[in-house]
Amino acid sequence: MNTCCTVPIKEIAADQHKEGGECCLIEQTPAPALATCPVSKTSSRKINRRTLEHLLKPDSVKKIQNVQYYYCNEPSCDVVYFSHQGPSYFIKEDLTVKIFHKDNGDNVNVCYCFDWTRGRIEEQIRSTGQSTASEEIAQQVKDQKCICDITNPKGRCCLGDINRVIKEVKQQQKL
Repeated sequence: MNTCCTVPIKEIAADQHKEGGECCLIEQTPAPALATCPVSKTSSRKINRRTLEHLLKPDSVKKIQNVQYYYCNEPSCDVVYFSHQGPSYFIKEDLTVKIFHKDNGDNVNVCYCFDWTRGRIEEQIRSTGQSTASEEIAQQVKDQKCICDITNPKGRCCLGDINRVIKEVKQQQKL
């Protein structure tokens, strides 16, 4: 059992469940933890190979090299995954899903495991005044039903993004 899943649901829902700054299984490779995107020059985190294998289109999966890849979080950059060891990179069009950090659409998943989109969160807050997304996802994490490392393009838990979207939607509705 992953120890980050043993903490209380309220801590998980508040995105306070990451042991040692990480959640889910993280591949340990000798490559640097951070690398700079060759296009945006943004500092970027390592990504697990299995994330790429799961989310890239079949033709793109064939192009994965035996190097460490990183996830570019810069919204304006078309690069999603890149290697710091050469010209190998993948852009938005190479993936089978829309990228939350690079697409502001309402139908883009914030949570890829349990299908929470911006629009779904916004609709729930509009109709009830609050969102249950964090708590519902936290329960699924506790029940070990999340697979963030392969469904979320950034390869990590979505709760930080979920809580940020909830806060943004609530602030927009106050205007």
